[in-house]
Amino acid sequence: EIETLTNITSFCLGDAVHRHPPINGLGSNTCIQDAYNLAWKIAYVMKGKSGPGLLDSFNLERQPVGATIVTRANDGLRDHVPVWEALGMLDPSLKVRQKHFAELSDATPEGVARRQRLQKAVNNTAHEFHGVGVEMNQRYTSSAIYVADEGPRPPLPDDPVLEHQITTYPGSRLPHAWLNTKMPGKKFSTIDLAGHGAFCLFTGIGGSAWKESANNVGKEIGIDINAYSIGWGQDYEDVYFDWARRREIAEDGCVLVRPDRFVVWRTQSMIDDPKAKLLRVLKSVLSL
Repeated sequence: EIETLTNITSFCLGDAVHRHPPINGLGSNTCIQDAYNLAWKIAYVMKGKSGPGLLDSFNLERQPVGATIVTRANDGLRDHVPVWEALGMLDPSLKVRQKHFAELSDATPEGVARRQRLQKAVNNTAHEFHGVGVEMNQRYTSSAIYVADEGPRPPLPDDPVLEHQITTYPGSRLPHAWLNTKMPGKKFSTIDLAGHGAFCLFTGIGGSAWKESANNVGKEIGIDINAYSIGWGQDYEDVYFDWARRREIAEDGCVLVRPDRFVVWRTQSMIDDPKAKLLRVLKSVLSL
């Protein structure tokens, strides 16, 4: 126990480990993500729900994310240089700067060229102001993600800074999908069902054995696994077919999600012994 406590107190996270310019506004998000990744792992180890090996996954998962956002912040700072140039702000001479800035209003070839450069430079800052991909495309790879049943991971979008890749491939964020109840009420998200300190399993029509297995396995190894069936006449209704478009599995398959709302494992359809498989996956992930 003393050794475990020593290992836990040695972790660093937040601004202490990824200092960068404030461009893109990624600092607070990344600090919170670091804590969100680490907190449930420490809790599971301290409560005896996992082995201490689970803690080894923190650096493997979060260090590449930190490197990505530091790179993006510095690239974002560089993206502003063409804006400053087009505005005429870079020359050391005040008179030259005033002349270049005045060209923005001139009906001259120089004015046309400068306005075109400014428009192009401002458009390029979209990577700062619309960078959904750099905030959402984390791809965790560690022993706390189970990919033994998967093929190669699909490549990121052509512009991974701007475009968010929505996928249930293990190591990815659980996709958001709007859901509702049979008697329609206030809509809620798959994100709302997952998390809350517990693992979560999503299945659909024909997947009742996954729900039963989740209940039995959770009791056997001493963890909470919330299991839900999504679809026509199930626990929750896929009212906009968001989940059908994003789950990337058959209705009777399942997606297993960690307490930090990252997909840990999935299977395309029902298998012969779902309990044994789910137990094997969780023991591997939790270093049991």
